[in-house]
Amino acid sequence: MKRKITLFTLLALILTYPASARVITPDGYTAIHKDSCWYITMSYYVDDIPANEQLTLTSSIYCPDTCVSDAPRIFQGKKFAKGAGNSRQSVTPSRTGMQRYKMAIPENVINDTLVAITTCTIESKQGTTTETDSMFIILPKTSPLSCHRVSDTESNADRMAYRHRCIYPMMLYQPLEANNIPPYSESEYSVNYRPAGHILENNYMQNSNIINNLADLIGSMVADSLAQIEVVQLVGYSSPEKSEKGNRELGTRRAVSLRDKLKYHCNLPDSVFEIIDGGRNWELIYESVGNSDIASGDSMVTILRAETTPARRETLLSGFLGGEVLNMLRKNGTLDAQRQACCARIYYRNKPDSIAPELNKVVDELMTNENPDYDSLRNKLAMYADDARALNLMGVIDYREHRRNAAKKAFSTAALMGDEQAMTNLIIITREAAR
Repeated sequence: MKRKITLFTLLALILTYPASARVITPDGYTAIHKDSCWYITMSYYVDDIPANEQLTLTSSIYCPDTCVSDAPRIFQGKKFAKGAGNSRQSVTPSRTGMQRYKMAIPENVINDTLVAITTCTIESKQGTTTETDSMFIILPKTSPLSCHRVSDTESNADRMAYRHRCIYPMMLYQPLEANNIPPYSESEYSVNYRPAGHILENNYMQNSNIINNLADLIGSMVADSLAQIEVVQLVGYSSPEKSEKGNRELGTRRAVSLRDKLKYHCNLPDSVFEIIDGGRNWELIYESVGNSDIASGDSMVTILRAETTPARRETLLSGFLGGEVLNMLRKNGTLDAQRQACCARIYYRNKPDSIAPELNKVVDELMTNENPDYDSLRNKLAMYADDARALNLMGVIDYREHRRNAAKKAFSTAALMGDEQAMTNLIIITREAAR
């Protein structure tokens, strides 16, 4: 039933009904959003009903422009006392018990605070009396939170592979060998070393930020319950500034120092890492010389590529234009970029998702049950506290129970772990708090 009602009329309606000791007071309520509708379930504790009385209980939800009422629920004292009921009531085999009353309200009619009004009509041999009581209902003025069913076909590592060129599934694995070094341009993470040095210094150039970003990337994959890192390939490079003998295995030592940093941050075993000396990173030199303003740059690159002996190639580079080319490479940072160790590729393998079916049971309960047992659901999710999807569902439960700070914390943690539903939910409740 819907009818127009003003706020003045609403207040008058509450005040005009006579007060009485036998009023049935709402014990509480739950509100669940689904399919563009709010489902509000009112809970009442019904005392003993004398056998010679009939109680008609009607619950109505009011906002300034709308009234939504369900059909009256009738309790006959004689039947209620015996624990029997008709099709319109839900009673326990007792003279007393908790009764629940569900109403649906389209979300587009809600624009202000709601008031629930209970009307009790008692019929007996002495006549008919009507009593009322009311309570305020507060609905989140926000979009519904996301607790969609969990997908067991895609891991967080799969989604990260879409965004990072250095992440690959294990089915594409290729061993790291001298003739199979991934292109330098593929690497998104390269740390820098001082000339002839192999000690990885945090405060040298941008090393600290690069190490932290790479550690965070690997850490997110380690935390993914659906995937496992199988191989991390690291390549170390050196520049042609020193002799071939002096640079021998320098790239390997640089890659090892990067590995040690990542082991410290990410707790990975040595067996996961593949290390190789990438030698001189000539591709950087070819690119820099070819793109320079030097008139014969393209010809120089052709000459350098044709020379297969590393020592002879370095002599040619030093001799071009009386050393002018080598000085240009020093000034524009090309030689600095050659003194690097980089993360070439990270290979991962997806694991069977044994958690998804259990999480989906929680999702189904949240989406289909008007009165879910939140404590029971919370206990189930506590078993998977390290899973971002479980944390998101925990946040949904906290939000429904009006624990906004706890919900925000759960969504924030899950969002940092890469859960997209949690990111959406965090945005929703953050916008709500800013209103």
